Amino acid sequence: MKKFYIFDMDGTLCDSMSFWRKECAVAGVSSRTTAEEWEEVFDNMRGHYRNEVNLKDGVLEFLENAKRRGVKMCIATATRKDVSEPFVSKTPLMDYMEFMIDCFEAGAFKEKPDIFLQCAERLGADISECAVFEDTITSAKTAKEAGFYVVGVYDETTSKDGDITPFIDDYINKWETYELKIGNSL
Repeated sequence: MKKFYIFDMDGTLCDSMSFWRKECAVAGVSSRTTAEEWEEVFDNMRGHYRNEVNLKDGVLEFLENAKRRGVKMCIATATRKDVSEPFVSKTPLMDYMEFMIDCFEAGAFKEKPDIFLQCAERLGADISECAVFEDTITSAKTAKEAGFYVVGVYDETTSKDGDITPFIDDYINKWETYELKIGNSL
């Protein structure tokens, strides 16, 4: 059984990816997007987090069961903490987590394993003791190549980006049915 869980937030624990895609499309986000344009996207996302984004069905029960088994958990998100704060503060997520780190704090986005390695270190864990839960191909691939056990999580929006299965060890289609599956393996 894995003793440490590292969770992505958007698309994994909550249903925010469609809002991110919409806001980025409206803003015409590209490599030339200015800091001011990004701030407008972030402001809009704060509103979505506050009013529309919810935890995925079954997440709280999964976290409760993991905590009861003594699993230490954290969040590793690409979203700046100040942007996701309206969501995090309206949910009990942090009651289950040791900490939350974003890519800005980690110093690299998820194309590099820095955030996952920092999470393992802060949890006091060896990579072999950790399971990383991710919904995107890039993040799953990065974690897998760094040596982590990777659990892919279905998200309606990111599932359209391609096949995540070459980069994962296990898959969650629905959180509420996954708990039984991991009882012996994670």
